Formats: sequence, C-alpha cells, structure tokens
Amino acid sequence: MVGGVSGRGAGAALAVCLLLGGAVAGCGDPGEAYCDQLRSDQAALGEIVNATTPGALLTGLPTLRQVGAKAPEDLTDEWQTFLNAVEGLDDAVHAAGLRPGEVRGSLPTTLSADDRAAITGAADVLASSAVTEAADGIETQARDVCKVNIGL
Repeated sequence: MVGGVSGRGAGAALAVCLLLGGAVAGCGDPGEAYCDQLRSDQAALGEIVNATTPGALLTGLPTLRQVGAKAPEDLTDEWQTFLNAVEGLDDAVHAAGLRPGEVRGSLPTTLSADDRAAITGAADVLASSAVTEAADGIETQARDVCKVNIGL
C-alpha cells in the first residue's frame, strides 16, 4: 500500500511520487509512516505485550490495528496473520459474552462447552507457529528498520 492506495493504484501513486520527487503529500517512504506509528505507540505496545493477562492483547486490539494499517507492503501478510489471530480470539470471547478483562489465566467455569472450545481454539491459533513467525517478522522489522523494540 502506498500513500493509502492499494493494488495497481499503488504503482501509479509511487510513479507519481518518484516523478515529482516526493513533493506531493503522501509521497513519503511508506515505511516512514509505519516507523512513526510504531514510535508513537511504543509505550502502548509494550504494555500490551508485557501484560500478564491475555485480555490485554484484546484490549490493545485497536492500537494493534492502527499500527498494522500503516505497515509497509513487505509486512502486510505478517500483520494480517497476526491481526486475524487476535481478532479470532476477540470474536470468540465476545461471542461467549465475556469482556477482554475477564480473560485471565483460566476461563470462567460458567462458560458452555462450545464457548470454551471456541475460545481455546482461537487461543491455539494465536499460539500457532504461523502467528509466532508473523510476530517475529513484525518485531524484526520494527527493531532492524525502525529501531523500535515492541517485544512481540
């Protein structure tokens, strides 16, 4: 995604930016906006990652979406994988009638077997190797390119 334009329009937008030497708004380095967003949300991301309860990840979902939306094209797949997993857990928690803060180390005993299975399954997806690899890619890019440690 370049300057908020995706697909074939991104190439055209990039071409315009290159021809005009970046003098048009939105023609900056697409990674620059992402790095700026990481820096801006570094403290919030640290709180999300370092929290002792799984509910913090769900509570921090708006921040994660905001950062992910600014991701450069080479990180789009990683952010999509990571966000899909977090959103899957969020959906399962809400479908069970719980709030993110109620998701701690163990689930309430009053949950139905179906709700418990849905939440456990979504948590398993979040802990999967695909999501872990995506988070590692996001963290590596943040650290190496943006010089920001987010601790995913």
